[in-house]
Amino acid sequence: MSVAHANGTDPREHSSRPPSGVARPPGRPRDTRRDPLIIEATLTELAANGFGGLSMEAVAAAAGVGKATVYRRWPTKGALVAEALATLATSHEPHDTGSLRDDLVAAVNAVRRHGIQTLSGRIMPRVLAEKESHPDLFDTYRQQVIVPAREQVANVLRRGVASGELKADLDIDLATDMLVGPVSYRQYTAGSNEVSGTRISQIVDTVLGGIRAD
Repeated sequence: MSVAHANGTDPREHSSRPPSGVARPPGRPRDTRRDPLIIEATLTELAANGFGGLSMEAVAAAAGVGKATVYRRWPTKGALVAEALATLATSHEPHDTGSLRDDLVAAVNAVRRHGIQTLSGRIMPRVLAEKESHPDLFDTYRQQVIVPAREQVANVLRRGVASGELKADLDIDLATDMLVGPVSYRQYTAGSNEVSGTRISQIVDTVLGGIRAD
């Protein structure tokens, strides 16, 4: 039998409530252990089908989670893909052997290998094809993948200018285009097997012939 106060309230009601001014404890924190699986599945689906062909359902199935799990974390496909692309940034080992030519060959070769041997390299044609309809996704990819790869080559060129081996007024951005551009062009038009190590050396030697200091 319950005992009520004179004002008609039950004392047990007060004991079940937090004291005034004390916040309720937060709910269960988000379990992030599945996030890497979802991100990896998203990148794989993006490489295979592009943004237009990617579905949240397919990502959930590939990651082995429920569709609701994906939607709780990322409410839209665009948000999911944008976060997945942001994970593609990688650190690059500097190429500094003391030989300008060898360092340029190594740096350009790294760009070539990245384009044919990595998941982010396989994503490149997809985001490029959909650049007009989804420029924000391409920009994320460019910042995370393309810019760091170009910077490897640009850094070697800057050292060449500083050491006096290359022209003092060298346009670093243009020279980087001249070195990286042929590799990307042949990979996406002639096939990755067309860009051999020998071809890389030929590209570097040709460009160096025009930018060395007099």
